[in-house]
Amino acid sequence: MLRHSLVLILCLLSAWAFAAPAGRLYYDQAHGEFAMGDAVAATAHTLNLEVVASAEPITADKLRGIRLLYLRAPSQEISAEERAAIVEFVRNGGSLLLVLDQEQRQSLAKTKVNEIIAPVGLELTADTEYLHNCGALAKAGAINKADRELPYSGGRAVEGGTAFAWRLDKDGKPAEPFAAYAQIGRARIVVLAEGMAALHLGTKEGERLSGVPNDPAHTTYWGKDSAQFMSEVLGWLVE
Repeated sequence: MLRHSLVLILCLLSAWAFAAPAGRLYYDQAHGEFAMGDAVAATAHTLNLEVVASAEPITADKLRGIRLLYLRAPSQEISAEERAAIVEFVRNGGSLLLVLDQEQRQSLAKTKVNEIIAPVGLELTADTEYLHNCGALAKAGAINKADRELPYSGGRAVEGGTAFAWRLDKDGKPAEPFAAYAQIGRARIVVLAEGMAALHLGTKEGERLSGVPNDPAHTTYWGKDSAQFMSEVLGWLVE
């Protein structure tokens, strides 16, 4: 009887360990961000991440027990108190994913996101020269298991850290860094300077430099690997 009880307990513990989330992802919606969306939520589910979505101000208390803070395209100011809480969260080992798009969509001066990533040596630039549906390329390395073709059509660049994806120029060659990462102890930080990959956009049918400038309805965007790219980014951030 005792032996059977021990076996049952071990089985229950094993099942609990298998079902336990790999970490908690805090998805911010307090600064003008849209909802996470089904595609991204599915990726989080595949990675066994528990998603906590919040439209309330970011505080140290709300970040307690969180593995990854996801700021996807904030368009409103992140206050000084919130920025301080985020910086402290990262200093204490928390991971951060920041995505920002063009200035007309999300202003650097208004959101003040550069003040959040400056302590880890990263900085988002002003908009790069607009080249419609130029695409981007992530190279195999610490984050991506293979080269990944990504959409890019109007965005910024990232300075500092370790670049791992680049906007493509008119000849299809890597130009400015579109994505970069930093790692400080357990904390991992990724910054993306254009938002389409984070939304899982781009298709196999897309052709670079095709379509109507600034007209998504009449453009089929190049960049077939967004979903795989984002899965690898999120997976690396919560390792």
